[in-house]
Amino acid sequence: MEMAGAIAELAKRALASDFRSIDPRCARIILIEAGPRLLAPFAPSLSEAARRSLEHLGVEVRLGTAVTDCDCTRVSLGQGRIETRTIVWAAGVKASPAAEWLGVSSDRAGRVEVQADLSVPGHPHIFVIGDAAAAIGSDGRRLPGVAPVAKQQGWYVANLLMARAKGKTLPTFHYRDFGAMATIGRKHAVAQVGACKLSGVSAWLLWSLAHIYFLIGPRNRLAVAMNWCWNYVTFQRGTRLITGISGSRIEDVLPAVMPAPPIVEVGYSLGDRMPPIPVSAELRGRENLQHA
Repeated sequence: MEMAGAIAELAKRALASDFRSIDPRCARIILIEAGPRLLAPFAPSLSEAARRSLEHLGVEVRLGTAVTDCDCTRVSLGQGRIETRTIVWAAGVKASPAAEWLGVSSDRAGRVEVQADLSVPGHPHIFVIGDAAAAIGSDGRRLPGVAPVAKQQGWYVANLLMARAKGKTLPTFHYRDFGAMATIGRKHAVAQVGACKLSGVSAWLLWSLAHIYFLIGPRNRLAVAMNWCWNYVTFQRGTRLITGISGSRIEDVLPAVMPAPPIVEVGYSLGDRMPPIPVSAELRGRENLQHA
């Protein structure tokens, strides 16, 4: 969802006047969600606010629609299909194969099913944390694989190991949820901290302050804050795109676009102590012209 909002602002605002032959504002951005609403961990009212904000930015939101197949030219949606060459997959990836390494049970996503102290069943001295662990929270639901959960799990395991070294133990792991926030675009965000629910400008300001506060060092906080202020005022006018040949397929199209110059061999003047140096015929001609 955050990616869809960022792409919409990039195409319709930041790059709107940067091209002569194309109009980035004509870009069609479609967000496909298999669930009945966006941001399932949030309250339904915040999910609806996020959907309205995305549609305000020009994003087409499709709920209750699952992607069945995709390739480099299309996305299949059950009986329908969308012709496109730009696909951003944000539905998650397969977990680390730690369960296979350890030979223990895992959930459907491949995460290791750990006990209440984050240890592997049958292996009390092996711990799995972060998005590789399928840990259960106090409410009976699985904890999300996000950074706040992993940080608290890391602190807990470190303290548990130190306690065990002293012959002591600790209570089971308990995740303290400080809330959740998601940004959609300029002055558009949602935040949920306990019973407090925010959306719009207030949630966007809270999201910005929280991310700046948790940076390391006042210098980093000041630099990021100034950079964000500049981007907000200028609408990120410095954003640019580099298009053309790139990536691992450059060898496939290089002969058709930029023929490689013929290679000739020029003997080395200091005997045969070094191998011949390959140079282009153009450089050979320049060398002969200089000698002439």
